[in-house]
Amino acid sequence: MRTSPTSSPPKTVAVPILRVPFDARDRRFLADGLEQILSSGTLTMGRFTQDLEQEFAALCGVPHAVATSNCTTALEIILRTIGVAGKTVIVPTNTFIATAFAAVHAGARVVFADSDPRTLCLDPEDLRRRLRDDTRAVVLVHIGGIITPGVEELKELCEKRGIALIEDCAHAHGSTYKGIAAGAWGLAGAFSFFPTKPLVSGEGGLITTREEGLDGKARMLRNHGKNPKMDNRISELGHNWRMSELTALLALQQTRKAKELFVQRKAAAAFYDRELTDLKGARILELPKGLDSTYYKYILTLDQGISRAELKKRLKEEFRVSLTGEVYDLPCHLEPVWKSWRHAAVNGDDSFPGAEEIARRHICLPLYPGLSEEELAHVVASLKACLGDPARG
Repeated sequence: MRTSPTSSPPKTVAVPILRVPFDARDRRFLADGLEQILSSGTLTMGRFTQDLEQEFAALCGVPHAVATSNCTTALEIILRTIGVAGKTVIVPTNTFIATAFAAVHAGARVVFADSDPRTLCLDPEDLRRRLRDDTRAVVLVHIGGIITPGVEELKELCEKRGIALIEDCAHAHGSTYKGIAAGAWGLAGAFSFFPTKPLVSGEGGLITTREEGLDGKARMLRNHGKNPKMDNRISELGHNWRMSELTALLALQQTRKAKELFVQRKAAAAFYDRELTDLKGARILELPKGLDSTYYKYILTLDQGISRAELKKRLKEEFRVSLTGEVYDLPCHLEPVWKSWRHAAVNGDDSFPGAEEIARRHICLPLYPGLSEEELAHVVASLKACLGDPARG
């Protein structure tokens, strides 16, 4: 029997921030793969890394993919391949700090730009006024699995100005806009396999691109700059940014199961869509037409005056529902790190009203594969109970 989300939330149900389910089939695949890795004696840059690269590239509809140690290094490698040192890179201030750090580590200075509260993503109009003569790249972050319709305008603008459009796809595995996948819009995309992401391997990252030259240089940079055309002599200033075979095995298992995992995420989101249409005190973030999201986050915007901190506290303490982290609760340019690294970021105008509104008012509901209908109904009923008697701040 379907649990009614309007009934009193049962105290016996608990919904954690995250679970990463592996069924018996998954465990057999991983056990068999581990045996193959140990038997081969190749613990890095082996068969599973190659298979992952080929299959993930196919998932995104691009010819090339390069596995890396994590998403931050994937972004840094991309930026190094196009030569951003001494230039500026525009990054939305509504992002995780790693997006900006990748540009800084690649030798660039960061220029922050505002985001559109309707999409949570980079605002093309604000971007235009942030462009500089030395802007070498723009990083578009697909926040929460959302590819903004502004991607077309951003792509056209960057192409006209000779600026590289880079995608931070850490949230967006499998998301598409007008049939084009995240990681296939710009010069290159960077993905994360961190445990919270749509596809997971603990750590690990990956680059997607249509450009053969970028693919080749990225492979050298991730492996200390070894050049296969020069008998593996060092021709680039690289680093150890390789992915281990064990990480690649996990990422490959997730990639081969991607469609099934995405269906589960979308089903959970559809449940929330149905049951929260009449919610008082908050509204569902309306996704753009043409977007097929895999829902890294399910996002609600709270009404003015409702305290997010108090709401999260009540949900956890009274109903055992743990909300996930926001995307994001503090604009990146306000992180204290820039006080000691002033030279690494430059902004003539520090006004970011869109990002500030996003940071202040949204929440993210639990959403991951394996959530039962009972658990989803409990989240809905608990949220309605709290917002029916909201804590205000």
